[in-house]
Amino acid sequence: MVDSSATRIDQIESWFRMHDDGEFSVLPPDHPSSQIGNFAIARTIVYTTKQHCVARIKGLSPFGEPIAIIGRYGLPMRCDLPLLRGSGQCPIFIGDCDPPDLMIFSWLREHLAIAWHGVNDKFLDIHGNRDLAWIRIKMSESESEATRLLQDLCPDYRQLLGPYCSSLLDAGFKIEVEGAIIDRSVATKC
Repeated sequence: MVDSSATRIDQIESWFRMHDDGEFSVLPPDHPSSQIGNFAIARTIVYTTKQHCVARIKGLSPFGEPIAIIGRYGLPMRCDLPLLRGSGQCPIFIGDCDPPDLMIFSWLREHLAIAWHGVNDKFLDIHGNRDLAWIRIKMSESESEATRLLQDLCPDYRQLLGPYCSSLLDAGFKIEVEGAIIDRSVATKC
């Protein structure tokens, strides 16, 4: 059991470095995070691993506007933390229902207060896609291995996800934001 914030951060960072396989990524420092919007006036600050999907999500979820976004695939950069702390509001995290994004969320949460608004049971219900079996994706080997670590590295992940999404992880499946927000009427992704 991980009993300190520093230990949890170190374990998450170590896992990403040892499993940099496309699912768990550590981008080089010269690859900055994307920043969209005016952080000085933003009512909502979003940190996301799926920046290209946020426009579709914000229209369906109760976010206060204007919104500012930090987008980064893989392990966050410490230099992004001041932007997340700068707002008077609690930033929100939007990501997949998978071990990498749960670990990214946990890493961020060890540094600041942040709320999960990623793929979970409620997210699927809001977007009307809980019953679409074909949006489930078989996890990679590294993701399956990481699932066993979630109890220590993101202890409340089952509460964050809800019973349905938790059961998918238990069965070796994940749901990405793109699948969760798919428009059934046209069956296209964001």
